Amino acid sequence: MTVPTTANAQATFCATLVDEWIRDGVQHAYIAPGSRSTPLALALSARPEISVEVFIDERCAAFAALGVGKATGLPAVALCTSGTAATHFSAAVTEASLSGVPLIVCTADRPPELRDVGAAQTIDQTHLYGTSVRWFHDPGIASYDAAHTWRALANHVVARTMGPVSGPVHLNLPFREPLLGEVVDMPAKRQHDASWSGFHAGRSQLSDWEIDDLAHRLAGRRGVIIAGDVGAGFDLATYTSAVSVLSSVLHWPILACPLSGVRGGSANIVSHFDGIVRSQSALGVLAPEVVLQLGKPPASKVLGQWIVASEAEVIAVHGPGTYQDAQHMTFMHIEADVANTIDRLCSVAAAVVDTREQETIWKWDSAWRNAQRAASRTIEKELSALKEISEPAIARLFAETFSVGMVSSSMPIRDVEWFSEGKENGVLFSNRGANGIDGVISTSIGIAQSLRTPIGVYLGDIAFLHDGTALVGLNNRHLNMRIVVADNDGGGIFSFLPQAAHIEKEVFENLFGTPHGVDIALMASSHSITVIEPESLDELRSAMQGSGTAIILLKTHRETNVRVHEHLHSAIAQAVDAVTNS
Repeated sequence: MTVPTTANAQATFCATLVDEWIRDGVQHAYIAPGSRSTPLALALSARPEISVEVFIDERCAAFAALGVGKATGLPAVALCTSGTAATHFSAAVTEASLSGVPLIVCTADRPPELRDVGAAQTIDQTHLYGTSVRWFHDPGIASYDAAHTWRALANHVVARTMGPVSGPVHLNLPFREPLLGEVVDMPAKRQHDASWSGFHAGRSQLSDWEIDDLAHRLAGRRGVIIAGDVGAGFDLATYTSAVSVLSSVLHWPILACPLSGVRGGSANIVSHFDGIVRSQSALGVLAPEVVLQLGKPPASKVLGQWIVASEAEVIAVHGPGTYQDAQHMTFMHIEADVANTIDRLCSVAAAVVDTREQETIWKWDSAWRNAQRAASRTIEKELSALKEISEPAIARLFAETFSVGMVSSSMPIRDVEWFSEGKENGVLFSNRGANGIDGVISTSIGIAQSLRTPIGVYLGDIAFLHDGTALVGLNNRHLNMRIVVADNDGGGIFSFLPQAAHIEKEVFENLFGTPHGVDIALMASSHSITVIEPESLDELRSAMQGSGTAIILLKTHRETNVRVHEHLHSAIAQAVDAVTNS
């Protein structure tokens, strides 16, 4: 039987894309099963250099691919068939766009003659993800006439997803039946080791005089460094070291978001800033003249409100192509490589600081250190006094236990931010680009597979149910993944909102509390996943330190959780006022 030329062209086109992507550093592909995507699926699975994972749910596949980009700074391929399958990639594409995570999104499509004629499994996939992608391209049906462009196209895809502003790229690939062909005469590779066009993730740098001007704006003043998430693909060790040195030079505290990677990297770390800025001292002896915001701001709304109330001069340093000014208070935006900017700033600032009076700044630094110690002791004391396992205690223990962790948006990331001090050299991830709670387990799978390391996952019951299909075949992936679930039978974060106090309870529960009544242990067991239900913090610690894949299930209560938070916030504020006003 003679295979039509088009089938061979499609197979060769896909093999060429994969070959070039491998040369550009792509190592992972996540495939949702389907027929129309056969040519690229076979091309990916034929190469041992690519780790291929199959998910029955497109949303899970895309979030797992997102996890690879988040952890490594290199794109993974997410592939699906045509039709509504492609729409299920949308949430992960949006998160990748807002988080600046590289991601190669490949959607198979019907050929032109099957579009707009009522053909099955056919939708308009042109610019399907709108402005959420850095680039959209549809090369049409593969033809040997265009073979000389295939390697350049593959490299173009990687170049656009990597920089200068990392993010998702959408490659829409129409395939004509028959879908099975032979790889024949791939176009030649370049005759050297470099990739096709030598792509580079462009990162702008400030000039020397701009660094000098910034140093003079900061030195000798009362200030704080807010270390936020600087995105994927950064040299974390360089960034952590630079922030620590700058803090020592300026004698400024580092208000460190758990996603920044700098918690535990300096004696000046303030992890409990949310509780501290609720104190009366926050707008007194702890009020700054200047705030240096690095990357994305933390989750704490109270921190943002404190910055506004302090009327401090806000200087934001963030990566190219991003903009961080949710409070509309930023005095100066510096769009440049964050680690490079801070590293160069250190030596210049040191020379400026040496010429200025330091007594006031040393007192300032000491006040913040005292506040952090008081907050930490208070949290430890109050959580130890509780008879039941609380959600703040879960978050605190989680951050202290795992070297690599994934934390859901909503209450888990807030509790980790507010009440934990983290683990030295620990790295935490969270999908905080769009702040959604979907895809948490799937993203964690991608992180674990790309880093080849044990991972802890902390999420609530609603987030767990959102990503329930990620449990399908999870045991067969042979990961060391401990999934900690705080099950309060509903959306716990809504209990902290004004709606909880001003809406009739039955109406509130129906619209916001959303009790689901799902037996999560039974659900996990149906996938043959081990379930552990600790009854004490010691048992919880032991479960977290275990190996293999397991669900660690903890029953909590929403109303009790609100009271615990209120008590902790009040106790921290009182303790801070006591040490800063003495």
